[in-house]
Amino acid sequence: MGTIGDPKLDLAWVVQSWPEDTSGGDGSVGGYVDMTGMPSRSEVLAHYASVSGRQVDDIDYYCVLARWKLAVVLEQGYQRAAHDPKLAGFGPIVVQLMRSAAELAATSGYRG
Repeated sequence: MGTIGDPKLDLAWVVQSWPEDTSGGDGSVGGYVDMTGMPSRSEVLAHYASVSGRQVDDIDYYCVLARWKLAVVLEQGYQRAAHDPKLAGFGPIVVQLMRSAAELAATSGYRG
């Protein structure tokens, strides 16, 4: 779980669920963050690349890693859940994160 601070992993934490279309609809991510009017995911990545001078064509790799790491952290909470309904609620989220990480890894065009 430990890293020495890879900035692209930090970027992946931000963009892993950032929507491409933020122009309309409910504009929410996960039903709790209103992203209406925010830059699109592509715009965020392009801005990061422009300002940092780093390429971002490997962002899928980092998004897979970010989802996997979050699943590991939440799994620890789930295993300690006992009778805490908040921690017990992590179970399905862990499965969904691992599934989405695997799907992204399988469908990504990045083959680094």
